[in-house]
Amino acid sequence: MAVWYILAAFGGALLGIVILVVAYPEALHVISGGSAAGNGASERASLEGAAPSETAGSSGQAGSSERPGSRGRGPLHGESSLTDVFAANEAVSASRRTSIVSAVERAGPAVVSIVATFQMQRRGFTRMFDDPFFGHFVVPQLYTREEPNTGSGVIIDGAGYIVTNAHVVQLGEYRARRIQAVLTDGRSLACTLVGVDIMSDLAVLHVEGEDIPVAALGRSDDIMAGEWAITIGNPLGLAIEDAQPAVAVGVVSALGRDFRREQGSRTVYRDMIQTDATINPGNSGGPLVNALGEVIGINTFILSEGGGSEGVGFAIPIDRVRRVADELIQYGGPRRGWTGLSVIDITEYVAQELNIEDRLGVLVNEIDPESPAARAGIRVMDIIRKINGEAIASYPDAREALYGSLVGDSIELEVEREGRLMPLTLHIAEL
Repeated sequence: MAVWYILAAFGGALLGIVILVVAYPEALHVISGGSAAGNGASERASLEGAAPSETAGSSGQAGSSERPGSRGRGPLHGESSLTDVFAANEAVSASRRTSIVSAVERAGPAVVSIVATFQMQRRGFTRMFDDPFFGHFVVPQLYTREEPNTGSGVIIDGAGYIVTNAHVVQLGEYRARRIQAVLTDGRSLACTLVGVDIMSDLAVLHVEGEDIPVAALGRSDDIMAGEWAITIGNPLGLAIEDAQPAVAVGVVSALGRDFRREQGSRTVYRDMIQTDATINPGNSGGPLVNALGEVIGINTFILSEGGGSEGVGFAIPIDRVRRVADELIQYGGPRRGWTGLSVIDITEYVAQELNIEDRLGVLVNEIDPESPAARAGIRVMDIIRKINGEAIASYPDAREALYGSLVGDSIELEVEREGRLMPLTLHIAEL
């Protein structure tokens, strides 16, 4: 009986296999070892970098089983993707390295942070009596204390000469007793004060050391309004501790800005570069740099209603900086200029006596023989109408227009003589 059960089970199994083969011919491939072949195909497909489904469908339906972006690529699909990633990273890195980055890398090492220490005299009070019976009686007292002032500077010469603003190293009549320059590599070097020009608001310092970085100096006569402008320096004293200067980027907003002197001040600002690149306290004396990494000015002051940077900053043009720095290095101070020219206001009485209709201008009343004015062709009774293109109304205007002129400067005059206007050039000589 058991034998019949075994034969029945075997026959049922055989019948099931026959039905399976007839209904599903693909099963014969699986039974005959097609599974192992499929695994091999899958393994080969994986080695070739393609999905098994792509390999299996390559006979007759390759197009329908490809993934997006796989058509046309080489057999090492994974390696190709990695190459694309590297190329993309290089492209991003290249786009990050702008001309601004290159300019900062070129000029930045020559920027220094300056700490000037002043010994200031202050007024205060001291208690003479501090007793309930005598009362709290105080008397005035003078005392001195050291006060630091921070700023920026830039090294302009391999001999160790640094340019900064005069107001960084001199406050009123007080000059700094000690000056330290902190380089971007962390070195702190003692500075010698070479010279100060209060009129130009410029000073030159000197340091000694090895491997002193030097900034490339540009020109003032080819600056363009709208070009990139970069301020590099020590705003608010932040670069004293970590030695790395701060960078701000803007544009050259305008050129040739002139400012009248404040009452009681000896400093005059002419032909200034205006920029919207941020300038804060501590940036004074640092460089204004173009996109080539060249110094085109020395950052000096801002106009602000609230005391902070509002995007209206001004820098002294580098051509003037060069001339003043050369004067200070060679002579220790600015040389006094001489014109040999004396002028007076055209008063109502003078106008009537000389039959002058237009009283705007100044009248030449004296000229020294062999003076720059005499060599320029100026004569007594000439009327000076303009100085460097600026209309002159009175003697204070003429004095202000000539104030701050350096030895060797050329002054363009427009003078009226016998009813005719003529241009003349006056060269400032040393007194």
